[in-house]
Order: sequence, then structure tokens, then C-alpha cells
Amino acid sequence: MTVTITAKGQITIPLRLRQRFHLNVGDQLEFDESASVLTARRVVDRGAWKNTLDAWQATADRALKSHPWGGLPSAKVIDDLRGGPVEPMPPSK
Repeated sequence: MTVTITAKGQITIPLRLRQRFHLNVGDQLEFDESASVLTARRVVDRGAWKNTLDAWQATADRALKSHPWGGLPSAKVIDDLRGGPVEPMPPSK
């Protein structure tokens, strides 16, 4: 895909890429000037991300309220799914 830089230094991100990466009006991108190629990443609003994770956690807590996994840390749930804790590997010789 090719885009042209305007006299003001602006580019238009093609629609297909905006849709693929769920870029919307008002989203911010950060350019990594230390990279050897032009790299841009979406700037994540950490407050919004935390609110989303908190909401997911609250939903999971409600769903698991009467389940044996309710209140367990995720590592314990994974151990249960695996059939018990993973035995440590002996050091290789």
C-alpha cells in the first residue's frame, strides 16, 4: 500500500488498514523514532484499559460466585484444569 505525505506532513491511513487495526477518529498513534523502520503503535489509555479489566474481573467474579473456582487466583484455576500443579523439571545435565 502506498500513501503520499502532504505538504503539512500528513498521511491518510488507508481504510482497509484502519478497519483491520480498529483505528477510529480520535485514536492516537505513537511513532518509535529508535526503530530502524517506521513503526507506529496505538496509544493505550491506561485508565480506560484498567476500567475494562476491572469490569471483566467483576463479571467473572459474579459468574464464578458459586463455582469452586470462585475467588481462586488464575494460577490455581489453571492448575485445576491441568489436573494439578506442574512438577518442576529436574535441571538438565
